[in-house]
Amino acid sequence: MVHTPMAVSRIPTRQRIVNTALELFASQGITETTTRQIADFAKVNEVTLFRHFGNKHGLLLAVLQECLQKYLVLAQVGESLMISDISSRSDLRRFLKYYIQSSLRAIESVPELMRSLVGEAGQYPLESRQALAQGVNQVNQTIATAINDVLINSRLQYSLPPIKLANLLNTCILGYTVITLTSDIQAIWGDRDEFVNTLVDMFIQEVSPISRTQSIVDISSEVVREILGQAKKCGARDYAIAYLLFGAGIKVNNLINLRMQDYQIQSNHGILHIRDNREDFTDISRTVPLNQNILGHRYGSVNNNPLSAYFKIRKNELKDVKPNNLANDQIELMFFNSDRQSLSLEVVEQMWKRWTQPYQNLDGSPLEIEQARHTWCIEMLGRNLDIDSFCIISGINARDLRAYQTRLGEKLAINRAIALDS
Repeated sequence: MVHTPMAVSRIPTRQRIVNTALELFASQGITETTTRQIADFAKVNEVTLFRHFGNKHGLLLAVLQECLQKYLVLAQVGESLMISDISSRSDLRRFLKYYIQSSLRAIESVPELMRSLVGEAGQYPLESRQALAQGVNQVNQTIATAINDVLINSRLQYSLPPIKLANLLNTCILGYTVITLTSDIQAIWGDRDEFVNTLVDMFIQEVSPISRTQSIVDISSEVVREILGQAKKCGARDYAIAYLLFGAGIKVNNLINLRMQDYQIQSNHGILHIRDNREDFTDISRTVPLNQNILGHRYGSVNNNPLSAYFKIRKNELKDVKPNNLANDQIELMFFNSDRQSLSLEVVEQMWKRWTQPYQNLDGSPLEIEQARHTWCIEMLGRNLDIDSFCIISGINARDLRAYQTRLGEKLAINRAIALDS
């Protein structure tokens, strides 16, 4: 392929260099492409390229991040399903098949870039490999959320958590692509359809329906207080997260995406702004009060509670970090890991297990993180919050409300029977 220098346009210099590098890497490979070539085709001085990216590896990292962002758009279930003309989110098989096929086409559209990435992987500096892994994790997190939504709306359950399912799914996709680009794939798979159908079948056979009479299992006030105590021992971040789970009934998917601006103080009360992904693929915002009183125990005041204490520590920690070392979206995150990256579902699950390890349900099963939300819902209904208001702040559809009402009725009946004996 013969390249002509890219016409100078209104595209910012940095983006023009990235676009040019992607085109050259994809057509002739990374090794065969020099920084001098990229600078010439982008109509910039080579010194300008080095000033923006440091070296060729820095530029390659920027190109990979650009590709991952495009792949991330592909992973958005709403756009994907609409493009494929799938009208029902309950059709998990069609969703998986479409996602796999689209992902393969996207990756195989840049064969030389993929071959070079595989061949030169051992030469990348550690920071480049870490950044690439973070980008892949972001894609996995997005598709995990989409799969979780499909399962919930289809009333299905899977033997693995959605994030592990997404990790495995994307690993299989990338593995198939690498084999396709580096060897004779037909010696392993007859054709692409055979691979896609086998992969979908493997996942689908582990799916089972959730009983529509599934009961709501909340946690007793005594155990909730002890769990919050365990979280406090683990540190300010753990304590703040446990406080949000039980004080606002927040879902884990919502929690890991919270930004600092999502928390405000109104009328001497903490307020959380949460964005829920609905069945029509739109993000619906709802406002939830953060209760200072949880199951009869008060956790400070609006200006002095587990979340405000965490904010103070977070602020001090960020003072020691150079501004250039953090992206704006990282600074805006309410919670992050020790490496300043956003929390994942797996990390929050691990935190929950640490807090709840000494406790279990009446049937001997371990406490699940969803039970924190169930507990909050039962408490809100038990405070005589009217049904319409409850549905608004909880984001729970009216059709799913019956299970919570049934559980609240059971608790009230037990309390009345106990009161008769006192």
